[in-house]
Amino acid sequence: MKILLVEDNRADAELLQEVLSDFGEDKFTFAHVWRISEALKQLAKTEFDVVLLDLSLPDSWGLETLMQVQNQAPTIPVVVLTGSQDEEQAIEAVRKGAQDYLLKGQLVGALLVRAIHHAIERNRTLEALRRSEERFQTLAAELDLQVQERTRQLQRALEKEAMLNRITEKLRDSLDERQILQTAVRELALALESDYCNAALYQTSPQVGTVCYEYTHNKLSDLGEAIRQVPEIYGRLLHQDCVQFCPIFLNEFPQGMTILVTPIFGESGAIGNLCLCKPAHEKFSLTEIGLVQQVASQCAIAVRQARLYQASLAQVQELERLNRLKDDFLSTVSHELRTPIANIKMAVQILEMVEQKRQQESSSVTTSSEGRGSKPPHSLDRAEGYFKILREECDREIRLIDSILELQRLEAAIEPVSFTPVLIQQWVGNVVAPFIQKVQKTQQILDVDIDPALPPVLCDSDILQRILTELLENACKYTPAQGTIKIRAHCDRSRFHLQVSNSSLEIPPSELTHVFDKFYRVPSSDPWKHGGTGLGLALVRKQTEYIGGQIKVTSAFGETCFTLELPLSPLHSLTEGCESVNTGS
Repeated sequence: MKILLVEDNRADAELLQEVLSDFGEDKFTFAHVWRISEALKQLAKTEFDVVLLDLSLPDSWGLETLMQVQNQAPTIPVVVLTGSQDEEQAIEAVRKGAQDYLLKGQLVGALLVRAIHHAIERNRTLEALRRSEERFQTLAAELDLQVQERTRQLQRALEKEAMLNRITEKLRDSLDERQILQTAVRELALALESDYCNAALYQTSPQVGTVCYEYTHNKLSDLGEAIRQVPEIYGRLLHQDCVQFCPIFLNEFPQGMTILVTPIFGESGAIGNLCLCKPAHEKFSLTEIGLVQQVASQCAIAVRQARLYQASLAQVQELERLNRLKDDFLSTVSHELRTPIANIKMAVQILEMVEQKRQQESSSVTTSSEGRGSKPPHSLDRAEGYFKILREECDREIRLIDSILELQRLEAAIEPVSFTPVLIQQWVGNVVAPFIQKVQKTQQILDVDIDPALPPVLCDSDILQRILTELLENACKYTPAQGTIKIRAHCDRSRFHLQVSNSSLEIPPSELTHVFDKFYRVPSSDPWKHGGTGLGLALVRKQTEYIGGQIKVTSAFGETCFTLELPLSPLHSLTEGCESVNTGS
């Protein structure tokens, strides 16, 4: 055991060494110094087990002496040596860190050795406690760091949840698909401090996409640019996977960036994606990726709701349109039914008046016939005109009722179809004949051009005649004086084409799609000017579909043209036509 003895009194020093020598010379090794400065030098270069320290030295005195030793060697135990008159100072030294103290006048070998060993053990205990305390402080610091990290994680989770709730509320506040995508792009770019963010929607498949909106440099842009999908990237989106990458070898993406692509997945699959960019040295964390995925899910829900709303709105608008057409039809039918009946009633009343007047005139003529020759009552000359009104109005009423009934028969698919070869050159002449006098009376021009080499066409001649008759009636109704009505017929390899065109005001493109709708009439400032119920062209389309054909209409350059197309082999097309009639197409 190495002992450093710091004692300036030679006699005391020798006494200490003598007392300790009784316990064996080999057990203790002494180093004796006289001053504190020498003690500090020894402590700096040699490891000692204990220091026996006199507090009163030539170059240091009292507790200052102890403090210098402790500062130089804080881990070495110190036993203070003092006189009886300085015992209080020794006790204070123990309080300040010394392990024990001994009174010089009471030095006993066993007591001295026990004090030395006690000092060493106590120092070891204190060192162990110090190490335990340091370990405790280390563990406490680590625990504090863990608590701080967990607190930061919880704070980030709360911030993420709050951010997601805010974005979700903004997405759900709109039923406009455009505004939903704009909100998602802007809010994600701001929340993740991304250099760039865009939203793309797939048109027909993930291979064809359109970048709708992008947010960069605090600016939202409406693009609508088509993008070429990269199979290596977008193939994974079909499996609802997020893709984070640095596009080193992909020219489709900006270089020097970290890119995150997240699919927007709907019920029918991927409908689009969200793309965000950061500098290449930064990566998207799992928390950020989770946030983008949740925003993409909310975006998919919002887009689906917006599309359902738009579809519902379109259905409501269509129902409103049909309701207006129905009201218009009922009003028109009421007018068309009431007008002939009113005319018939008026003609009957006038005929009754004519008959009464005829009887009066006949009686007057009989009385005066004895002296003069008989003269037929000239009232009878006017009766024929009223009979003509009765015939025309009855025919008009019958045509209206027949149109309604035939339309119902076609929709119910109970109209019989009989296919026979029809020689169009002769057939058209028979259909057109009743219209020749009519167009001459209205000063219209009828131009018929039929291909003389046209082969016989296999079709139902009765239904085809009703179709052409209605088209000619329609053309005569809307063609002004000196206007031209043209009939053209020709065949190509597989289809027969019959065209009826007339010079008239053009039908607006927005109205062409509704020309064949039931109850529809082209808007006019005077809805009664041309009469009709809006069933004629609807009936033409149903009849055409029923015999397996198609009918189209174009209107341009002051001419409206209806084109009827029939297959030269109609049997297969007839089945398809009947099915389309049954489904109301």
